[in-house]
Amino acid sequence: MASNKKKVLVLGAMHPEGMALFEGRDDVEYEVLTDYSEANVLRHIEGVHGIAVRVAPVTRRIIEASGCLEVVSRHGVGYDAVDVAACTDNGVRLTIAPRANAPSVAEQAMMFLLALAKQLTAFDPLVRRGDWARRSEHQAIDLEGRTLLIIGLGRIGSRVVKRARAFDMRVLGYDPYIDQDTIRAMGAEPVADFRAVLGEVDAVTVHCPRNAETIGIVGASELAALRKGALVVNCARGGLVDEAALLAAIRSGQIAGAGMDVFDVEPPAPDHPFFQEPRILMTPHSAGASLEALKRSAYQTIENILATFDGTLDPAVVVNKVVLQGTAAS
Repeated sequence: MASNKKKVLVLGAMHPEGMALFEGRDDVEYEVLTDYSEANVLRHIEGVHGIAVRVAPVTRRIIEASGCLEVVSRHGVGYDAVDVAACTDNGVRLTIAPRANAPSVAEQAMMFLLALAKQLTAFDPLVRRGDWARRSEHQAIDLEGRTLLIIGLGRIGSRVVKRARAFDMRVLGYDPYIDQDTIRAMGAEPVADFRAVLGEVDAVTVHCPRNAETIGIVGASELAALRKGALVVNCARGGLVDEAALLAAIRSGQIAGAGMDVFDVEPPAPDHPFFQEPRILMTPHSAGASLEALKRSAYQTIENILATFDGTLDPAVVVNKVVLQGTAAS
């Protein structure tokens, strides 16, 4: 017998604090899939009104097979694996969880900067091996007084400004979509052309989406223009920093070290050349996966779906805002 309840498909396990939002909702039922291959999702998609998704691809076939899909809610802020055009074509809201991982990723960027500056991965093995006397072979530096360039000053980049300022760094901020007064209010010095100031920069961290404008935004020419011995951090998306150019710049000594949470291809191949370079610190696209971030992400992911059903969805969390035209409450 057909149900009058709204049906939600959850692709991948989410933190119980988010799933608890379903409690007391007699008008909603949900199913969690641990096999979120397209073929399996298609077997369960009929009659689904909302999809909560972590990393699974949400393809056009999935979006169009439901027959009544209203919302695809991403667990996080990236949506590379969701067919945005298919969502828009079918009037489906694509939502993100912008409140969820910004503090976590900002902390990760600072962690990379501190670990690189203080030679953590060089000093720790010396102690463990009993090579105490060899500590002079590595030179730590202070962040205080150094100049940090932040490319992208949204939810994450703006938080990095505050954290870098707490370490008494000089912070330059580049974001063509944010006015200069707002950037100044964050505590950063706005720059209209970040390439023009690279010669002043001791460290650069990128915090912008991956698109045609940003792919390779830190490439061979940008790396060469930085101060010798600069640090590079990418906790945003793979491809924003040119991997081949970064490796060459580190091996030449132009760049002293890098922190990479993201890669062009994920997971990277077992023979990825970064693995042979100890001056590149790596994490498995986990910057936004702290305990607190997972709780916040799960909560807002489910909250966005229920708000869609209730007609109270915040337009600020909708990626394809065009689908909201004509749907506002009258």
